Formats: sequence, C-alpha cells, structure tokens
Amino acid sequence: MKKVSKLGLSATLFVALLGLQACKQEKATAEDSAQPAAEAPAAPTAEEPKAAADMVQLTPEEHIKKTLAANLPQLQVVSMMESSAKGIYQVEINGGEVIHVTSDGKHILNGDLLKVKAGGVDNVTEVWRSEKRVAALNGLKDETLVVYPATGEEKGEVIAFTDTSCGYCQKFHLEIPQLNAMGITVKYAAWPRYGLQSPAGQIMADIWCSKDREDAMTLAKTRKPVPKPEGECDTAAITDQINLGRQLGVRGTPAVFLGDGRKVGGYRKASDLAAEFGIAQAVPAK
Repeated sequence: MKKVSKLGLSATLFVALLGLQACKQEKATAEDSAQPAAEAPAAPTAEEPKAAADMVQLTPEEHIKKTLAANLPQLQVVSMMESSAKGIYQVEINGGEVIHVTSDGKHILNGDLLKVKAGGVDNVTEVWRSEKRVAALNGLKDETLVVYPATGEEKGEVIAFTDTSCGYCQKFHLEIPQLNAMGITVKYAAWPRYGLQSPAGQIMADIWCSKDREDAMTLAKTRKPVPKPEGECDTAAITDQINLGRQLGVRGTPAVFLGDGRKVGGYRKASDLAAEFGIAQAVPAK
C-alpha cells in the first residue's frame, strides 16, 4: 500500500473541502433561484409620516421629558430650563436633585455646571439653587420655628434643619451663644431623620408644642428630659418642615443654610459661620 505524506494528506483534504464548499454554494444558488421574487416593501401608511412629523415638532424640553419618561421613569421631572451652555438643559428631578441633559435627551451630565471666567469659575447651578432656596426659606415663619435671636444688632441669620438625637446637632447647639453674641440669629427647623413617629420625632413634637421652645430644645440637645406639653399637640408645622427639607435636598442633619439661600454644610464652628457674614473675629460669649 502506497504511503501518503502528511503534506499530501493535507492538500487532499484541502481540495476536498473546497469541492464540498463549492457544492454547497451551487446548491444554495439553485435554491435561491427557485425562491419566488421578494415582494416590494409596503408603502408607508398615512400615519407613519404624521408620527415622524410629530417627533420633529417636539421642543427640546418635550423631547427630553419624553426620552426620560420612556427610559428612566424613576426620574420625575419637576422643572426644566436651558442652561447658559448651548444645547445643555438643566433638569430638576424629584428630591431636589439637578442633572444636565443634552437637547436630544441622549446624554446626561451628572454634576454642577461651572462657568469659566477670568480668575476662576462660577458655579451656575449653585447660584440657581440659592435663588430657589431663598424663596422656599422665606416661607418659614418664626412662630413655627425655634428661634435664638442675635444679641444687639442682627448681622446675619442661620437656618438649621435639626434632629435632637444627632450628635453633630448637639455640638452645633453649643455654638449658639457665641453666634448670638456676634449678631447672628439662629433658627431651627425640625427634621427628625427617622420620621415624626421615631423617638427623636416624638421629642421634637414635645419641643414644638412646648410653651418655651428654646428652653425645651436646649434640654433635648443637652440630653435632658423634655417635659410633656399639656393638651393636644399639633405637629403639622413639623411635617411641613420635613417636606421642605426634602425639597431643598436635605439628606442629614444639621443642614445649615444662610439667609441668602446658600447651603454651608453641616456642623460649623461659630467662627467659621461668622466668616460667611464677613465677621472677621468672634466675640466671646458672655
């Protein structure tokens, strides 16, 4: 029997495979020839051009809303406006958060919009937030808050969303005498982190229904018992402040705002807050 070399065997298989492939192609060609001619695509209906026209006529705002609703339904659009950057829209969503979206709705920029200027940048988004906060914070009435007024001439005002069980809230409370002495009024809005029905929420209800809220708050912030108020206690003001805090993007306590709407963080020393008002040196509390 004649031996076939490995090379020869490979060449034979190669030719055979080529032949087999050629047969398959011929068969496929024959089968294709036997198939009836493809039907011409159906003419577009009258509704299709109308739907396309409707899409074209959508404004960028409408297009963004439609795109977000279809793909990210969990993002509920509260307000929208074109930003100072052409083609970029500022979108306020549920919870007070702000995102930026391209006019076609296909790209989302997560973060504040910064405008480059000579010598630095302006936070365009934060300016917008501050203006909105001023309107919301101005709706708070002193009779629904716990107020520690400035001593003498008022030079500034601080509004703090607070929780009596919060350690940094208790620490911030110790700064109030010095803040008052520097001419800064401190106003507390209620924001029990675990809700009105939580232990801290119930203590805050007792404070808000107390005849002397300031004294009751100091007792709670120094971990002393707060006397139960007499009669019925209306907690509607606390509920309103909790909702307002959420609207302003409060996520924890203390959440400190200035009268001009700026959010200046959580716990701050009296001297740090004084600097926000241009008060260079803290006056020792008496």
